[in-house]
Amino acid sequence: MRRHLTNDDIQRMREEVLKGKSKFQVAREMHLHPTTVYEHTKDLPNKYHREPYISGKPLELLKELIEKGYVYTEENRNALRALQRYFPQIKRSQFKGKSCYYLEDKNKLALLEMMKRDTSRIISYQDIAKACQVFNTDIEIQEKRSFFGKNRWRKTKRIKESASCYGSNPKEKQTRIDDFLGRFLHSDVLSGSSSESSYQGPTKE
Repeated sequence: MRRHLTNDDIQRMREEVLKGKSKFQVAREMHLHPTTVYEHTKDLPNKYHREPYISGKPLELLKELIEKGYVYTEENRNALRALQRYFPQIKRSQFKGKSCYYLEDKNKLALLEMMKRDTSRIISYQDIAKACQVFNTDIEIQEKRSFFGKNRWRKTKRIKESASCYGSNPKEKQTRIDDFLGRFLHSDVLSGSSSESSYQGPTKE
Protein backbone atom coordinates (compact mmCIF):
# COMPACT_ATOMS: atom_id res chain seq x y z
CA MET A 1 0.00 0.00 0.00
CA ARG A 2 1.03 3.51 -0.65
CA ARG A 3 2.38 5.39 2.31
CA HIS A 4 0.53 8.51 3.37
CA LEU A 5 2.79 11.55 3.13
CA THR A 6 2.62 14.46 5.54
CA ASN A 7 3.59 18.00 4.71
CA ASP A 8 6.80 17.44 6.69
CA ASP A 9 7.67 14.46 4.49
CA ILE A 10 7.15 16.48 1.34
CA GLN A 11 9.16 19.38 2.72
CA ARG A 12 11.97 17.07 3.68
CA MET A 13 12.23 15.38 0.30
CA ARG A 14 12.29 18.74 -1.44
CA GLU A 15 15.05 20.01 0.82
CA GLU A 16 17.12 16.90 0.22
CA VAL A 17 16.83 17.32 -3.53
CA LEU A 18 17.81 20.99 -3.26
CA LYS A 19 20.89 19.96 -1.28
CA GLY A 20 22.11 18.03 -4.29
CA LYS A 21 20.90 14.49 -3.70
CA SER A 22 19.38 12.55 -6.55
CA LYS A 23 15.64 11.95 -6.45
CA PHE A 24 16.27 8.23 -6.53
CA GLN A 25 18.58 8.52 -3.52
CA VAL A 26 15.96 10.52 -1.58
CA ALA A 27 13.33 7.90 -2.36
CA ARG A 28 15.59 5.13 -1.11
CA GLU A 29 16.47 6.95 2.13
CA MET A 30 12.84 7.80 2.89
CA HIS A 31 11.61 4.33 1.89
CA LEU A 32 9.42 5.75 -0.85
CA HIS A 33 8.78 4.78 -4.42
CA PRO A 34 10.87 6.94 -6.83
CA THR A 35 7.70 7.96 -8.67
CA THR A 36 6.36 9.49 -5.45
CA VAL A 37 9.43 11.67 -5.07
CA TYR A 38 9.34 12.67 -8.73
CA GLU A 39 5.72 13.77 -8.42
CA HIS A 40 6.47 16.10 -5.51
CA THR A 41 9.79 17.45 -6.82
CA LYS A 42 9.24 17.61 -10.58
CA ASP A 43 9.52 21.39 -10.44
CA LEU A 44 12.99 21.14 -8.88
CA PRO A 45 16.10 20.57 -10.95
CA ASN A 46 18.16 17.54 -10.11
CA LYS A 47 21.53 18.95 -9.11
CA TYR A 48 23.15 15.57 -8.93
CA HIS A 49 25.62 15.00 -11.73
CA ARG A 50 27.24 11.64 -12.15
CA GLU A 51 31.02 11.73 -12.30
CA PRO A 52 32.44 10.70 -15.67
CA TYR A 53 33.30 7.02 -15.64
CA ILE A 54 36.05 5.89 -17.97
CA SER A 55 36.70 2.22 -18.58
CA GLY A 56 37.59 -0.25 -21.30
CA LYS A 57 39.33 1.05 -24.43
CA PRO A 58 39.02 4.77 -23.51
CA LEU A 59 40.84 4.04 -20.26
CA GLU A 60 43.60 2.17 -22.11
CA LEU A 61 44.03 5.05 -24.54
CA LEU A 62 44.08 7.57 -21.70
CA LYS A 63 46.86 5.62 -19.98
CA GLU A 64 48.81 5.55 -23.24
CA LEU A 65 48.37 9.29 -23.66
CA ILE A 66 49.63 9.96 -20.15
CA GLU A 67 52.58 7.60 -20.57
CA LYS A 68 53.74 8.52 -24.08
CA GLY A 69 52.13 11.91 -24.63
CA TYR A 70 50.58 10.90 -27.95
CA VAL A 71 48.49 8.18 -29.62
CA TYR A 72 48.53 7.22 -33.30
CA THR A 73 45.55 5.16 -34.31
CA GLU A 74 43.28 4.69 -37.25
CA GLU A 75 40.74 3.02 -34.99
CA ASN A 76 38.98 3.91 -31.73
CA ARG A 77 38.31 7.46 -32.93
CA ASN A 78 35.02 7.60 -31.04
CA ALA A 79 36.79 6.67 -27.79
CA LEU A 80 39.44 9.34 -28.32
CA ARG A 81 36.86 11.98 -29.15
CA ALA A 82 34.98 11.06 -25.98
CA LEU A 83 38.18 11.61 -24.01
CA GLN A 84 38.53 15.03 -25.62
CA ARG A 85 35.18 16.06 -24.15
CA TYR A 86 36.40 15.29 -20.64
CA PHE A 87 40.00 16.42 -21.16
CA PRO A 88 40.38 19.57 -23.28
CA GLN A 89 44.17 19.16 -22.99
CA ILE A 90 43.95 16.37 -25.58
CA LYS A 91 44.49 17.78 -29.05
CA ARG A 92 44.16 16.24 -32.50
CA SER A 93 46.13 16.95 -35.66
CA GLN A 94 45.96 15.35 -39.08
CA PHE A 95 48.83 15.09 -41.56
CA LYS A 96 48.81 13.22 -44.87
CA GLY A 97 45.51 11.55 -43.97
CA LYS A 98 46.72 10.19 -40.63
CA SER A 99 45.41 11.41 -37.28
CA CYS A 100 47.35 11.90 -34.07
CA TYR A 101 45.94 12.59 -30.61
CA TYR A 102 48.35 14.14 -28.13
CA LEU A 103 48.58 16.16 -24.95
CA GLU A 104 48.73 19.89 -25.50
CA ASP A 105 52.29 20.25 -24.16
CA LYS A 106 53.54 17.22 -26.13
CA ASN A 107 52.90 18.61 -29.63
CA LYS A 108 56.60 18.69 -30.59
CA LEU A 109 57.10 15.11 -29.43
CA ALA A 110 54.05 14.02 -31.44
CA LEU A 111 55.36 15.87 -34.52
CA LEU A 112 58.77 14.18 -34.37
CA GLU A 113 57.16 10.78 -34.00
CA MET A 114 54.87 11.40 -36.95
CA MET A 115 57.82 12.39 -39.16
CA LYS A 116 59.56 9.14 -38.20
CA ARG A 117 56.47 7.18 -39.19
CA ASP A 118 56.15 8.90 -42.57
CA THR A 119 56.72 6.31 -45.28
CA SER A 120 56.91 8.76 -48.19
CA ARG A 121 59.73 8.11 -50.64
CA ILE A 122 61.32 11.49 -49.98
CA ILE A 123 60.39 14.04 -47.31
CA SER A 124 60.93 17.62 -48.44
CA TYR A 125 61.34 20.82 -46.49
CA GLN A 126 57.83 21.76 -47.61
CA ASP A 127 56.45 18.63 -45.92
CA ILE A 128 58.29 19.43 -42.70
CA ALA A 129 57.10 23.05 -42.69
CA LYS A 130 53.49 21.96 -43.23
CA ALA A 131 53.72 19.41 -40.42
CA CYS A 132 55.09 22.07 -38.04
CA GLN A 133 52.17 24.30 -38.92
CA VAL A 134 49.64 21.54 -38.32
CA PHE A 135 51.09 20.74 -34.88
CA ASN A 136 51.56 24.42 -34.03
CA THR A 137 55.23 23.99 -33.15
CA ASP A 138 58.70 24.03 -34.69
CA ILE A 139 61.80 21.83 -34.58
CA GLU A 140 65.52 22.55 -34.74
CA ILE A 141 67.25 22.84 -38.12
CA GLN A 142 69.37 19.76 -37.33
CA GLU A 143 66.20 17.76 -36.74
CA LYS A 144 64.75 18.97 -40.03
CA ARG A 145 67.90 17.93 -41.89
CA SER A 146 67.73 14.48 -40.37
CA PHE A 147 64.29 13.99 -41.95
CA PHE A 148 65.04 15.66 -45.27
CA GLY A 149 65.38 13.08 -48.03
CA LYS A 150 64.25 10.32 -45.67
CA ASN A 151 63.45 7.00 -47.37
CA ARG A 152 65.52 7.98 -50.41
CA TRP A 153 67.27 4.60 -50.00
CA ARG A 154 64.05 2.92 -51.10
CA LYS A 155 64.42 4.43 -54.58
CA THR A 156 68.14 3.52 -54.74
CA LYS A 157 67.36 -0.02 -53.71
CA ARG A 158 64.76 -0.39 -56.44
CA ILE A 159 67.24 0.91 -59.05
CA LYS A 160 69.88 -1.59 -57.94
CA GLU A 161 67.39 -4.44 -58.00
CA SER A 162 66.24 -3.53 -61.50
CA ALA A 163 69.85 -3.29 -62.70
CA SER A 164 70.58 -6.76 -61.38
CA CYS A 165 67.74 -8.10 -63.48
CA TYR A 166 69.33 -6.87 -66.73
CA GLY A 167 72.97 -7.58 -65.96
CA SER A 168 75.69 -7.53 -63.39
CA ASN A 169 77.14 -4.53 -61.62
CA PRO A 170 78.77 -2.06 -64.10
CA LYS A 171 82.05 -2.07 -62.13
CA GLU A 172 82.26 -5.85 -62.23
CA LYS A 173 81.46 -5.83 -65.93
CA GLN A 174 84.21 -3.31 -66.65
CA THR A 175 86.69 -5.36 -64.63
CA ARG A 176 85.96 -8.42 -66.75
CA ILE A 177 86.39 -6.39 -69.93
CA ASP A 178 89.75 -5.01 -68.80
CA ASP A 179 90.91 -8.50 -67.83
CA PHE A 180 89.89 -9.87 -71.24
CA LEU A 181 91.74 -7.10 -73.11
CA GLY A 182 94.85 -7.66 -71.00
CA ARG A 183 94.94 -11.36 -71.79
CA PHE A 184 94.19 -10.70 -75.47
CA LEU A 185 97.04 -8.23 -75.88
CA HIS A 186 99.53 -10.79 -74.52
CA SER A 187 98.14 -13.78 -76.42
CA ASP A 188 99.82 -15.72 -79.23
CA VAL A 189 97.01 -14.75 -81.56
CA LEU A 190 98.00 -11.11 -81.36
CA SER A 191 101.71 -11.87 -81.89
CA GLY A 192 100.86 -14.15 -84.81
CA SER A 193 98.79 -11.42 -86.38
CA SER A 194 101.67 -9.01 -86.07
CA SER A 195 104.08 -11.40 -87.85
CA GLU A 196 101.61 -11.94 -90.68
CA SER A 197 101.22 -8.22 -91.18
CA SER A 198 104.99 -7.88 -91.66
CA TYR A 199 105.23 -10.78 -94.13
CA GLN A 200 106.58 -9.60 -97.51
CA GLY A 201 105.70 -12.65 -99.56
CA PRO A 202 107.80 -15.49 -101.05
CA THR A 203 111.35 -14.64 -102.15
CA LYS A 204 112.48 -15.36 -105.65
CA GLU A 205 115.36 -17.76 -106.09
